[in-house]
Order: sequence, then structure tokens, then C-alpha cells
Amino acid sequence: MWHWWLWYGLDAKHAQSSGVRQCSSRQLLRSQLAFEGIKLNTAQHLWPWQRHWPKLIDHKHLQALLGQWSQLLCAGLPLLSCITLVRLEQAPVRLRYELIQLQNALLTGASFSQALSQSRIFPQTIVQLVAAGEASGELAELLTQIHQQRTRQTNLKRRFKRSLFMPLVTLLSGLAVSLLIVYWVVPQVVNLYAAGVYELPTLTRWLLSFSDTVKASMGGILVAFILAYIALIWLWSIPKTRVKLEWVLWHFPGLGRLMYLHSHAEVFLVLSLTFKAGVPLLDCLTLAANGSTWEHISRDLKRAIVELHQGRRLSQILTQMAWQPQVLQLIRVGEAAGDLALSFNHLQGYYEAQVVSQSQWLEQLLEPVLLILVAIFVGLILLALYLPLFQMGQMM
Repeated sequence: MWHWWLWYGLDAKHAQSSGVRQCSSRQLLRSQLAFEGIKLNTAQHLWPWQRHWPKLIDHKHLQALLGQWSQLLCAGLPLLSCITLVRLEQAPVRLRYELIQLQNALLTGASFSQALSQSRIFPQTIVQLVAAGEASGELAELLTQIHQQRTRQTNLKRRFKRSLFMPLVTLLSGLAVSLLIVYWVVPQVVNLYAAGVYELPTLTRWLLSFSDTVKASMGGILVAFILAYIALIWLWSIPKTRVKLEWVLWHFPGLGRLMYLHSHAEVFLVLSLTFKAGVPLLDCLTLAANGSTWEHISRDLKRAIVELHQGRRLSQILTQMAWQPQVLQLIRVGEAAGDLALSFNHLQGYYEAQVVSQSQWLEQLLEPVLLILVAIFVGLILLALYLPLFQMGQMM
């Protein structure tokens, strides 16, 4: 039976070599490679799903690749050698398979950006920035800047996630205790109050009614959540609906503002890097529109491209789209001075600073807010349970 094998070895010149080959056994693979003058070091059986999963490269391995590629390119090595020489610790089989496919695509004459796009494992933003670097001839410098920017973003995300750990533990613990009380303690309390001839307080009756609903409809509630999640994914896939959903997300208190700032920081990062590299404005906007993960921004930039072809200025177009005043002002200044690259650079720095400030504010705010919400929720449940006891004590 024939299988696909992912192999690594050394050729006759002791240069590292790798590839994917279909073969019936490891011994036969070793013999075939030896006949070609290649000494096999390692070989791994490649299952069908390993060529298609995971769908996207994770941030850790992407950062490692960008760092190694930029260092090797800055050292003057050819692009093909840079891809061959990269080494990733504990990389998934899909990624190692795609790196070999990148080498094969480059050998057939494809550009680096085309090879990355064909793999479909790399983010579209990275593909578009690599295309800009190839067009400007500054691929090594552009990859270095991308790596540095993504490193700063990754450190910020990591710190924000660490700050969310304790608030989430508090919230989940409060929810678990509350569900335990509602599902198990409340029915026991009902039996104690069942023989009473007095009317229960309103808050207690609401709690008993809620407990009965949860016990009777737990399966239906789970099914409803699953269906709602599927419906949300379907609505997100529709461009017109997605724009409205993005608007709702951006106006969500706290986190919405952070998502809005981060989305604009990404756009102006692409515009700053590409325009500084000498890419024409229309091409820069096209790369930013294709690379943006937000439909709202992508739609605005594509409209701007159409109107720029009609002879209008970028600041005039964005004014009609209700972009923020500071964005419009800096772009007007850049147009007047003939230096839009400086404006894009300042806007990128501004939004990155705002992202840091907003994330720090959320870090300080989330834990006390969640503690207060959990305390109120658990406190109301306990109050509803003990109110009848207070009532009984007054009657006695």
C-alpha cells in the first residue's frame, strides 16, 4: 500500500534536503533517496488529514518563521535557501508539509507571495505585505518590520490574556456556584417551604420559578445556544450582515473600543509599511483592503480606490465615510506636504498607543466589575433563599 512520506536528509554535497514522496515503506523510501545520492535522516508517515489540518498557522510558529526569514534574507541568502534552512520546534506536520510545498512552488517559478497564497495557511495580511515587499524590492526590511510589529502586538495580547485569567476564574467560579445552588440547593429548600401556609416573598418565587425552568429546559437551553452560535457564524459569512455585526461589536462597551482601535492599527500598519517601501497609493489601499479581516474597513477602502480613480482626494473620500477627525486631519496634512507615508506612520503609532492605553484600562476595570457582578448575582440568590426564614422568624 502506497503512503505519503515527509522526509529530511543530506544530499551528496552535505546540504540539507527535504521533500514529500509517495512510497510503500520507509525502507523503499531510503533506497530511492540513496539512489539519488541523498542520505535519509528522518521520515514521517503523512496521513491525509495532516495535509489539510490545521487550517491556519498559529501565531507562535508564524513569528518564528518571520524572524528567521528576515534574518536570513538580511544576511544575503537567496530566498529558496531561507525557506530550506528554517527550523521550527514542535511544528505541526501541516506546516512542515507546506514549507516543502513553498520550496517546490518557488522552483517552478512562482513568486514568494504567490506560493504563500497557494498554501492557504498564512494570514492574508502577511501575503499582501510580502507582495508589497517583492514589488518594492525591500522584502527583507519589510519582513523585519512586520516581525517587530507583530512581536509587540503578541506581547500586548499575552499580557492582556494574563490579566484576564483571574477575572475569568472569578466569573466561572461564581457561575458554577450559582448553578449548583439553583439546580441542587433550591429544590431542597422548596421541600422545607412546601408545608408553609404563608406566601413566599416575590424574590423567592422568582428564584423557584427560574430553578424549575432550568431543570426542565436544560437540554433545550443548550440546543438553543448551539443553534444561536451556528446562526451567528452563518450571518457573519454574509458581507452585508457582517458589516452590521461589526458595527455592533465596535460599540460594545470596553472590548468593542479595543477591537475598533486594533483594526485601524492593522490597516495603517499595512499602509505605512507598503507606502514607505515605495508602493503606489492605489496598490497600498488594495493590499490593505484585501488584508483586512474587517469587512467594514475593507469595504470603505475598496470604495476609496474606485473614487480615487475618479480624481478625488483620499481625505475627501474618507470624510464622507465618517472616519475619525484625527485620521482625516493627518491625511490632509500628508496630502498638502506630499508625504502620506509620514501621515500613515503617525496614524499607526497613534492607534497602537491607543490600543495599549485601552487594554491597560480594561485590565484594571474588568476584575472589579466581574467581582461586583458575581457578588450581586450570588447575593440575590442567597437573599431569595433566606427571606422566607426571616419571614418565619417574624411570624413566630
